[in-house]
Amino acid sequence: MHEATLVLGILDAAREAVEEHRAAHPEEKALRIQEIECELGLIASVEAQTLTACFELFAEGTMAQGATLSLRTRPLDCECSACGHAFALTQRRFACPNCGSEEIHFNGGHGLTLVSLRVESEE
Repeated sequence: MHEATLVLGILDAAREAVEEHRAAHPEEKALRIQEIECELGLIASVEAQTLTACFELFAEGTMAQGATLSLRTRPLDCECSACGHAFALTQRRFACPNCGSEEIHFNGGHGLTLVSLRVESEE
């Protein structure tokens, strides 16, 4: 279950971001993380439901306890070898929408990216 490892990485990155913000803005008191927004690559081998369940478990006792993990799928930029059409896939149907060819090329699509944090402060 690599989702557990991914969640630990997300929580680590979020904690580091909050600590950096606190160091840069000591007058602002960040109390807890309310939401973490991430993008999943279209062909990332990640089960969103398992990732969310792991997040809830590992967030307990941290500044992210009770936070929402928002996930969205990032479209996969592709190009068709047959007709040259450039397009973005939003579903795992690996065919050119222009000509129907399955001879498409793409790079990436495997990643998980921390996009934003919403943090509750004293103010």
